Amino acid sequence: MAKHKMSEKEVRARSLAIYELEEFISYIRTIDPELQPDQAIVLTARVLDELPQLLQQNPALLDRIKEVATSMKIKRLANTQYPMPNDRPKN
Repeated sequence: MAKHKMSEKEVRARSLAIYELEEFISYIRTIDPELQPDQAIVLTARVLDELPQLLQQNPALLDRIKEVATSMKIKRLANTQYPMPNDRPKN
């Protein structure tokens, strides 16, 4: 099976996700400082596993995620639009 070559944007996005995951693991340890690092990681995995169900139980949070996703798509489309003739800089 051929490996998918990640774009630079995907690499940066993945790095951000990993960073935020590590921050969340640290946050879990503030809830219970006696957790060992591996236990905090397992607990984080469990929270992530239960996250879809938690989101379904919290429609406001789910709506917020949808709003952010829509905003990201609009921004992406705006950045990839070809300039219209009237949008060109005036000399």
